[in-house]
Amino acid sequence: MNTKLKKAILLVDYENIQNIDLSVVQEQDVDIKIFIGQSQNKIPIELVQATQKLGQRVEWIKIEGAGSNALDFHVAFYLGRFSQNVRGASFLILSNDKGFDPLVKYINKHKVQCKRIQNLREFYKEKEVLVPQNADLVAKIIENLSKIQKNKRPKTKKTLHQHIKSLLIQKKLNEQEIEKLVDTLLAQKKISQVNNDLTYNF
Repeated sequence: MNTKLKKAILLVDYENIQNIDLSVVQEQDVDIKIFIGQSQNKIPIELVQATQKLGQRVEWIKIEGAGSNALDFHVAFYLGRFSQNVRGASFLILSNDKGFDPLVKYINKHKVQCKRIQNLREFYKEKEVLVPQNADLVAKIIENLSKIQKNKRPKTKKTLHQHIKSLLIQKKLNEQEIEKLVDTLLAQKKISQVNNDLTYNF
């Protein structure tokens, strides 16, 4: 799989939720992976027609094997795979299955944005995850840091925080907003942190 930048990937547990209104995400930059059970052989024509409008943005993934958690394991496998190969992506799992919640918590702990939703209408509530409002500011920070030699860039989160505050002083950002920008850089793997030391991946 080629590494590329994507804003969001939606993983649909179709075994758990069949009532899907894809018009909600039609205008959004989101790739959709629909997981169907081994014995699910009938897909409503309305859903098929809706996915056709989205073209290559939609992929149907039919799982192999049966069992109460078979589909869940497939979703977990693909989620891990995508998080490694699609830089800076955020993920939404459409499912009523609370069994995904420990996995979501673990993924977020590793600085990958992920959330389980139960209805695509929640998509708009997650707009900040899918299309970060601070995307322009993050781009400006990366552009600024790219002009600085790596060995002269801020070496810790604290000094990076101070650097961003100075860079964006006209924006009058509060401490939490600046911290969120730093967290976004970590989530997008533009920077990484080991023992309080920062490494820049650009």
